[in-house]
Amino acid sequence: MTRLLSFRFRSALLVAVFGLVLLSAPAAAQTGPLFVGLGDSIGEGVQSGDANAATQPYSFFHLMAWRMGAAFPLPLIQTNPFGAVGSTDGRSRIDLAVRSFNLAVSGADVNSILFDAATAVDPSQIDTETELVLYPEVGTQIEIAERLRPKYVACWIGNNDALGAALAWDQLNATQLTPVDDFTAKFTQLVERLDAIGAKAVFGTIPDITGIGFLLNRQDLLRFLGNDYGLPDGSLTSVPAMFLVKLGLANGAIFSDPNFVLDPTEQQIISGHIAQLNAVIRSTVAAHGMALVDTWAIFEYLSHNPLNFFGVGLTTRFLGGLFSLDGVHPSNFGHALAAFFFIDALNQHYAAGIPQLDALSLFWLHWTDPFIDKDGDGRVAGRFGLGLLETIFALLGLSGDSNETPGTSSLLAASASPSLDGDAVKALDEYERHTGRDLRKMSPRERAAAVHRLFGTTRLVH
Repeated sequence: MTRLLSFRFRSALLVAVFGLVLLSAPAAAQTGPLFVGLGDSIGEGVQSGDANAATQPYSFFHLMAWRMGAAFPLPLIQTNPFGAVGSTDGRSRIDLAVRSFNLAVSGADVNSILFDAATAVDPSQIDTETELVLYPEVGTQIEIAERLRPKYVACWIGNNDALGAALAWDQLNATQLTPVDDFTAKFTQLVERLDAIGAKAVFGTIPDITGIGFLLNRQDLLRFLGNDYGLPDGSLTSVPAMFLVKLGLANGAIFSDPNFVLDPTEQQIISGHIAQLNAVIRSTVAAHGMALVDTWAIFEYLSHNPLNFFGVGLTTRFLGGLFSLDGVHPSNFGHALAAFFFIDALNQHYAAGIPQLDALSLFWLHWTDPFIDKDGDGRVAGRFGLGLLETIFALLGLSGDSNETPGTSSLLAASASPSLDGDAVKALDEYERHTGRDLRKMSPRERAAAVHRLFGTTRLVH
């Protein structure tokens, strides 16, 4: 299976890179939209803990719609240097009249895609991410899709039914997982409702979250902190824990606290549970004759076989190029890979004839990606000021590399040789200036809550 996947993966990408895909015209216009996206924060276009007008156009749904030639209005969001997904404090819609065909909402799981409804009928009532994205529509993602009756639907859901077990970085115990029976009932209902409207749907499986960039091993700690603090081989900690130590708000003892570490046994529990959820996805999708992208298998391949694109190595590790700064949500190029395989599944299963991402598109997405370390100096460009995490990480010297992409602000070059103490003070002072709250004077519980907001993980674990 691994050899076959490796062959198919490399062959498929080579086809895209060398532009050998046969193009055909999109399908004729339908009474409803040609294409609608359903899902969670990945579909919404979250990057680095925020969704905004700089990140949303790189959502793999939007890339798919572009290749289809499909109308795909986006609910573009304006943010601020301390914005975070899930909050409407300083984040608002740019054009409230837009009725989006991208219905994906950050934090959505298999339950909320069915039951978490937007209810705002006036802009003053928008106070959740669901309403921020779906306004002026009311209802749940599936209810809106049923009204729209699109020809094609891409749905990647289920990640948050497992992801909480990683994003609960201060209570890592492998318990934040949706029970299999509950997942089965809800996922089956979702597929049946899409089938009932005649949608040609494609679904994705759930990647093994123990391999995402958000979780760090001892080599990662050595890279970012210069010390592994005794974290055992095989155990994992998190980016927020590393962040606290880098800021001087916690010491290395945090990596010996079981609440901040996933040991191998806990990782096996999570991986085994994800395997059960994926078995449900595969069997249910197959029973309804719909298309499937085995994103679990693709991610497994990528986690063991780093890609080399245009002379730059890409890995699933933190700042490895396939994730944005939060270590959870894909980079621009990571979205391009997702779009590639979802398009491939629609073409293979439904003979959809959607033009694939070609060599020029892939090159442009790679070259302009602010999360790929193209010069190999251990830092990325990022998007300074577009969200809380982008701002803080640039001040810490993890991003803000002005040498990465043409047009990156030279004002960030001052961080090129970061001094840990100086950068930490600068980041903490800037946080206090914008929020009126001093992380240094908070209780441990208050500080943990603030960092959960920083990474946009509050909804999933509390």
